[in-house]
Amino acid sequence: AEALSWVGHFPPGSLYGRLCQLLALTTGDRDPLATAGLLAESLSVTTRHQLLAIVHARTRWVTGVAPASG
Repeated sequence: AEALSWVGHFPPGSLYGRLCQLLALTTGDRDPLATAGLLAESLSVTTRHQLLAIVHARTRWVTGVAPASG
């Protein structure tokens, strides 16, 4: 729980989602409501970051900006 509070303000999507999933696994059946909340948080963060990536890619495509090669 302490690790989650450290990254909770500006979480990298993959790290925050993974921490929520791991905390949900450790909480398990002891607190089903907290487990459901952590899994919902993980899903919402992942979905939001995927949506932002899609919108950014489409915006770049519409404006004709070529993606950076790496």
